[in-house]
Amino acid sequence: MKISVIVPLYNTRAYITEAFASILAQTRPADEIVVVDDGSTDGGAELLAQYGSAVRVIRQAHAGSAAALNRGFAETSGDTIAFLDADDLWAREKLDRQASALAANPAIAGIFGFVQQFGAIGSAGGSNTLPEPQPGISRISLLIRRSAFERFGLFDETLRVAEFVPWYSCAVALGLRTETLPDVVAYRRIHAANSGLVRRAEQQQENLIGLKRALDLRRQRRGDARRRPGEA
Repeated sequence: MKISVIVPLYNTRAYITEAFASILAQTRPADEIVVVDDGSTDGGAELLAQYGSAVRVIRQAHAGSAAALNRGFAETSGDTIAFLDADDLWAREKLDRQASALAANPAIAGIFGFVQQFGAIGSAGGSNTLPEPQPGISRISLLIRRSAFERFGLFDETLRVAEFVPWYSCAVALGLRTETLPDVVAYRRIHAANSGLVRRAEQQQENLIGLKRALDLRRQRRGDARRRPGEA
């Protein structure tokens, strides 16, 4: 099994080295790491020069996270794909545990795990850390076979904030099978520049678009299943 890691990067210089360190600390090392710098203006990508050949940095004009993720997919060759946002972290055994689970169950395409949020936000700097980890239907908690994207397509680049939930909802409607490990595999950093906070309304709208598409696909599949051969 060859694991490729894709890291979309956009103006998160303050966190990228810590995120990258959590990739390099994996007990099951990644086979390749590609960072897609999506038009950053804060010099974050330059910090990765210290890692030399351990990372490949791809630069493009700012086009949104979906475009960055799709570019990363095109630039990688692994038969399994993992994602980490440049301001988040992985648990040390994430890839090891998920690769073992995928290898043990060829019928599933992807493995999620639990996510723990951490950090502080707000005018008073109050803690926003959840007391307990949560099941993470999130790309940072996922290890997925490349064949899933070949079957269900890549991320919709017209969605600039919430590309994963729409993709996942539609893929499940079309037959994607996944499981969730009961282990914490990723840590989501809460900070004032989180897109889910500063662009919450847009994110919610794009998620609704994805859910609507998934419902339409489910209705279409049910209608196709009711038709018998030879019927119009």
